[in-house]
Amino acid sequence: MRSIRRLVLVLAVVFTAAMPLMTGTAHASDASDESAFIADINQLRAGVGVGPLTPDSRLTDMARTWAGTMAAAGTIWHNPNLASQAPAGWTVLGENVGVGGSEPSLHAAFVASPHHYANLVDARFQQVGIGVVHVGGTMYVAEEFMKNAGGVQPVAVAPTPPPPPAAPVAVAQGMGTTQNGSGYWVVSNAGAVYAYGDAPFLGAANGTSLSQPVVHLAPTPTNGGYWLVASDGGIFTYGDAKFLGSTGNVPLNKPIVGMAATPSGNGYWLVASDGGIFSFGDAKFLGSTGGMILNNQIVGMASTPSGNGYWLVASDGGIFAFGDATFHGSSGGMKLNQPIVGMASTSSGQGYWMTASDGGIFAFGDATFQGSTGGMKLNQPIVAMAGAPGGAGYYLVAKDGGIFAFGAAPFMGSPKLG
Repeated sequence: MRSIRRLVLVLAVVFTAAMPLMTGTAHASDASDESAFIADINQLRAGVGVGPLTPDSRLTDMARTWAGTMAAAGTIWHNPNLASQAPAGWTVLGENVGVGGSEPSLHAAFVASPHHYANLVDARFQQVGIGVVHVGGTMYVAEEFMKNAGGVQPVAVAPTPPPPPAAPVAVAQGMGTTQNGSGYWVVSNAGAVYAYGDAPFLGAANGTSLSQPVVHLAPTPTNGGYWLVASDGGIFTYGDAKFLGSTGNVPLNKPIVGMAATPSGNGYWLVASDGGIFSFGDAKFLGSTGGMILNNQIVGMASTPSGNGYWLVASDGGIFAFGDATFHGSSGGMKLNQPIVGMASTSSGQGYWMTASDGGIFAFGDATFQGSTGGMKLNQPIVAMAGAPGGAGYYLVAKDGGIFAFGAAPFMGSPKLG
């Protein structure tokens, strides 16, 4: 009997546009990542008592060719000719394919997927070929597994190791927009970053071991970087975003729920759910609600254009203004259908919007109402919002990554999460 295990593909990070390949020759970085995949796979197999896989040049050639085919197309799918292209004498075949930003993040994604994990630790497989092709900052990989009738029998495993625990469901947590309004990023609780329009993908935290989930993303003023912040205040920097400090090792009374960057890009604030403010770099501490008794917890913040003020918003829509941030109104005295989950300020600093989890919008000051999802039936609740530059529109992002664009905010794509 001969069998093939071709599994559902992995989307480790956002797709980016793929340029046509100029050559099928593996570059040094490709070969290095191929070796890293094999080392990580064999380390994983050793940990569950399964014999190592031996690299097979024929499988490697197959894998490199298929990775190049996927990279040229800018998408991934399984090789429909796997059985006919495999070396003669095979008895069992398997294939994993994926696209992502780095070898560690892609390997972790394969391990976290029970079906892909099954290929990685299948005791029947004896040979492997890995093909990696880089296009810009995106990596395409094909992993080909084989048992050959003439090969050495693999190490017996008793009992068969159970699959790893299911990975937490990835859900959207926040978003940020580019300065010119032609792009945006979405971040998930797992630290994955999805980039659209002219927003560059510069890295993500989903390939690392997170102590706590990521709760927000803040872009730098240049659009050349961004920060991710976890609920323990741990900071992850990418591109030209500078690490200026964190609360990752500080005992917190309440978890971090949001952050905002200064106009210079040389500072940022973190806010906890009790309104405690932690300032780093050139971000000034201008006050907090950390010592107040709040009716409802703080859910987000926004800074003024000058960097000399900020607003905090509570889940009942209560607004707390500090520094040169002006109070323009709140929904603190209103009866809300759903709690407030986020806010965004206008580019003038003379107004702000708040959004509820049903996508209801509350506009104050020079913030104009451009539409909402308040009357729509949503698959998942709204979790955050971001204003479009110029103040003529805004985005809402749902827990499943759905993007809703209003006013002059252009829709440029959305991830599928949850």
